[in-house]
Amino acid sequence: MARIMLIGDSIRNSYEPLVAEILGAEGHEVWGAPGNSQFTLFTLASLGSWLTAFPEPDVVHWNNGLHDIGHNPNRAPVQMPLEVYSGNLRFIGRHLLTTEARIIFASNTPVHPDRPFRDDQWSWRNEEIDAYNDAARLVMTELEIPINELHTLVASDVGRLLSSDQLHLSDAGKQTCAEAVGAAIRTHLST
Repeated sequence: MARIMLIGDSIRNSYEPLVAEILGAEGHEVWGAPGNSQFTLFTLASLGSWLTAFPEPDVVHWNNGLHDIGHNPNRAPVQMPLEVYSGNLRFIGRHLLTTEARIIFASNTPVHPDRPFRDDQWSWRNEEIDAYNDAARLVMTELEIPINELHTLVASDVGRLLSSDQLHLSDAGKQTCAEAVGAAIRTHLST
C-alpha cells in the first residue's frame, strides 16, 4: 500500500475524492492537504505542518498556480510576479524532494476562452496561464520532477471539461483529471 499526498488548489479539491476512490480501491492511502493550497507562498509555509500530519508519503502529486496567476483587485500586487512564482515553486520542489517521495507536478488548467476578463473580480488570461506553466516546466525540469499535463488534457475539450463558471472542472472534467492523476501516480509507483 502506498501513501499518496495530494497538494493543490480548488481544481485538486474537485478531483481528489475520485482519486481517493480510484486508488483507495487498489489499497493505497490517499491524503489531501486540508482546504485549498492557494498561492505558492501559502503552500511553502504549510508544507511542514502537512508533512507532519501525513509523514513519509511515497508519492506527492502537487499543483500550484491559479492563485498566483490570477488578477485579484483586492490584493497587491494584483498578480504575483512570474519570478516570485518560479522561486516559490523551486523552494517547494526542493522541500518535497527531501522527503524522498516521488514528486509529480500538475500543470495549471486553462480557463474557457469565452470567460471574460474583468478588472473588478478575480480574472485570468490563458496566455498568462501558458507563460506561468512554461516557467513551472523550467523549474520542474531543473529539479527533475515529472509533470502531469492537466493543462493539455483540459484544453483539449474545455467545453466539456470545464463547468459553467468556465474556470473549475465539470463532473466530466473531475473524472477525466482524476483518471489522469491516478495513472500518473501508478506510473511513478511502478518505477
